[in-house]
Amino acid sequence: MSIIKLDHITKIEGHANLYVKIQNDKVKELRLEAVEGARYFEGFLKGRKYDEVHHIASRICGVCSQSHLLCALKAIENALGVKVSEQTTRLRKLILMGSILQSHLLHLYFLALPDYFGFESALAMTKSHKDTVLRGLKLKKLANDICTIIGGRDVHCITPIIGGFSKLPTQKALNKLLERLKESRQDVIKTAKLFISFKNPSFARKKDLVSLKSDKEYALWEGHIASIDGISVPFSEYHKHLQEQSVKYSSAKFVTLNNNSFMVGAVARISNNKDKLTKSARNIIQKNKLTFPCDSPFMNNVAQAIELMHLTDTCIALLEDLKLVTEDPVKYNVKAGTGIAALEVPRGTVYHEYELNGVGEVVRANIISPTTQNLLSIEEDVKQFLPTILKKHKQRIILDLEKLIRAYDPCISCSAHFLEVELDYV
Repeated sequence: MSIIKLDHITKIEGHANLYVKIQNDKVKELRLEAVEGARYFEGFLKGRKYDEVHHIASRICGVCSQSHLLCALKAIENALGVKVSEQTTRLRKLILMGSILQSHLLHLYFLALPDYFGFESALAMTKSHKDTVLRGLKLKKLANDICTIIGGRDVHCITPIIGGFSKLPTQKALNKLLERLKESRQDVIKTAKLFISFKNPSFARKKDLVSLKSDKEYALWEGHIASIDGISVPFSEYHKHLQEQSVKYSSAKFVTLNNNSFMVGAVARISNNKDKLTKSARNIIQKNKLTFPCDSPFMNNVAQAIELMHLTDTCIALLEDLKLVTEDPVKYNVKAGTGIAALEVPRGTVYHEYELNGVGEVVRANIISPTTQNLLSIEEDVKQFLPTILKKHKQRIILDLEKLIRAYDPCISCSAHFLEVELDYV
């Protein structure tokens, strides 16, 4: 009998442990323990006013703040029947893409890259890989500035409000942002080439890959739920297909799709929407003979790097055609209703649902983050991957397991916010 225990998985957002019991080279017991303290967002959103919801929801996580803010805002607007202008939609798309760039760059350069270069941290890499680290910092600063210029802050944006924006950016600031994005393209291409060049384990496990999908564009802002196994349903019917389950060893729920595990994130998005990628992103896939759909969790790092190219080019296209006009937020009436929204965010699809009463107070809230959707898939990947590396030294086994988990880019903070806990002790 052998036990592998990772009391604190490093270089991820939040806190998680991994416990594995092995007997005769077989995994007898495995637990991915989300130990982040539950913060009950769905509970204390009840009774709050409709126009407070998106600002409160953004506090679920500092890394994914814009993701939750925009999805909550969209859900409340759907509940109130608010239709925003095309300019508002375009500016919000830019914030969303800026936030995905922020998160991808943080993960790739400062959490994943040290593994490939053989260092314990990005700080330790600075002596021998100074230019690479500086490139990551420069790109991260640009991503932060997209959110700051349009949203008022690089974390927990403040200008998006019901019906529009409380304050618009200046055209001059957007024009400067456009110049910087164009200048950044070579650094983004270098990033993609760098992660494509790394050799990953050959491990792959057949799994369903799920994301939003749209006939009009690479699905981030809108679309229906789609999977490579043929699922195609409106996002408003998410509750008919996603099941949230409490487990006694984790402070986060595990989510299944029609009672099966699945994977969300960049590799799922590209697998379902690769024909909608920008030309440069499609070209680098073809040139390097990359295959999507892809069942290797390690390829999620590569997929994120490819998305950097797509997002940068898309931000450039959105800004090139954007000529700001002064406009006030759309007027609306407060009423009872239920609103559902889904967005593609750094780690996959996020869902927000709110029921309002006649005076605009939240009666019911439900939030499903991407990480909760990936937890079971991570467990199943570890269970199949571990027997293939058992002949290695224990420290190397632990590093390989951490690399696999990190490839999913889990955000435990986002996943540990549910209200009800059901424990069954034997």
